[in-house]
Amino acid sequence: MKYIPNTLTMVNLFLGCTAVASVFAGFLTTASVLIGLCAVIDFLDGALARWLKAASNIGIQLDALADLVSFGLAPAAILFHYMQAVFLSCKPETAYFVWSLPAFLVTVFSALRLAIFAADQNQPDFFRGLPTPANGLLIASVPFTLAFTSPDHIINTIFVFLTETYWLLLIVTIVLSLMLTAPVKMFSLKTNTFQWADNRIRYIFLAGCLVLLITFGLAAAPLFLIFYIILSLVDHWFLAGKGQ
Repeated sequence: MKYIPNTLTMVNLFLGCTAVASVFAGFLTTASVLIGLCAVIDFLDGALARWLKAASNIGIQLDALADLVSFGLAPAAILFHYMQAVFLSCKPETAYFVWSLPAFLVTVFSALRLAIFAADQNQPDFFRGLPTPANGLLIASVPFTLAFTSPDHIINTIFVFLTETYWLLLIVTIVLSLMLTAPVKMFSLKTNTFQWADNRIRYIFLAGCLVLLITFGLAAAPLFLIFYIILSLVDHWFLAGKGQ
């Protein structure tokens, strides 16, 4: 039983590698779904490790390596694909290749984020900086939303404009990369109690996600993560500072 969590982590890593291969084969929707599956497995392996009391240093290191591929490299490959597509008609071909390389800043900062998290054991119910799974899911939500929403949907229209505009892609890449290591508290969904006072921010988040899901359907996928970021920033800068 103690090997189950690490086995799941290795499945996460395998699916992350498959997501990378899917991107470079041109199957972006498949890659986004695989990244989503990686997030589910990433949650399950940690929960099972605690439940089975099977946590180990090897498991912690393996989990970080899997997360780097699934939520650091695979999402960066998606950004790389979109950046290349903008310059696809440019000559010489090396030009658009070089201009697309900044996409992998997400991978670099994800590695730094994971290293910082591993070295800091004082994050019981919050994260310092944007968690790598949340960042990876936000990027992966772009091809998912484009595939499963109609072309006249407002969110689809916004994402089409985003993916066809290089400088917007570059700005998003830089902002998300910096947020991974920003000295900002981002709340965790883990909790040991269901009391309102201890979980106010979590209940607000879940209620907001329900409203977004009812309003936008599948197109709400990226909005969940954007809402998470905004709510964390509001809590960090305003609510927490007032001791509420």
